[in-house]
Amino acid sequence: MIKKIDLHVHTKASDGIYTPKEIIDYAIANGISSLAITDHDTVDGLAEAMDYANKIGFELIPGVEFGLEYKAGSFHLLGLYVDYGNPALIEATEFLKKSRMIRLVKMVELLNNEGYNISLKEVEQEAMGAAVGKPHIARIMIRRGYAEDMAYVFKNFMIKGKPGHVKRDRIFLNEAVSVIKNSGGIPIIAHPISLNAKSFDDFEDKLDEFILGGVQGIEVYSSMHTMNDVAEFLRIADKKNILISGGSDFHGDKGKRIGVYTDGNFIPDYILDDIKNFVKDR
Repeated sequence: MIKKIDLHVHTKASDGIYTPKEIIDYAIANGISSLAITDHDTVDGLAEAMDYANKIGFELIPGVEFGLEYKAGSFHLLGLYVDYGNPALIEATEFLKKSRMIRLVKMVELLNNEGYNISLKEVEQEAMGAAVGKPHIARIMIRRGYAEDMAYVFKNFMIKGKPGHVKRDRIFLNEAVSVIKNSGGIPIIAHPISLNAKSFDDFEDKLDEFILGGVQGIEVYSSMHTMNDVAEFLRIADKKNILISGGSDFHGDKGKRIGVYTDGNFIPDYILDDIKNFVKDR
């Protein structure tokens, strides 16, 4: 029997559509036996999630996903097995939560100036107290008939040069690595194809710098990767002797399947065994 895992999912604590409890129930209903909740720039949902997981005997890994300041592409860093009560981690996520709200106000203002009827109160209600983000605005725009789906909103309103784009505050790699490690976590590069390296050789060169900076693994099995990407990142991870992770980046409404990376393939469970051994040995 295949053991299904997923080490990268999101909840309503950031921009997913399920509550922490609901995502666990959803994972179980889809045959997932081990899950990592890695919400964007927040650990707000982890206490609720861990309490529920412990009550029902489900294996839940506490995590976080930081968006980093990076020129070449989109750099996201996962932290797995973090202590979500760590003061430094909470301080970092609270700063980012406030910066998201400042950005949200500006985005709503820009969209209103372009004739799109969206209110700040409406977006806050959509987020339900969570760290607000672009998907919360996008869902309202879809309901209003301004767009057909999330992909259309992001492409036509949210990227640089479009009417709803506002750059937000991010932290740097060294800050994120420090916060993750000081909270007992493992820093892992999420969906590395998003870094927009010129080639796999170029990524390998950059990875050497990231490893020196404290990165301990890469997300090889990702829904953003082609099968060729997976093979190349697997080769590089083996060569560099770093941890291999995998996750669907499931939000609930972005066309991703929980526990699945590319072409319907399940994320292999051996990677979690290796990560657990790493945690145990250190």
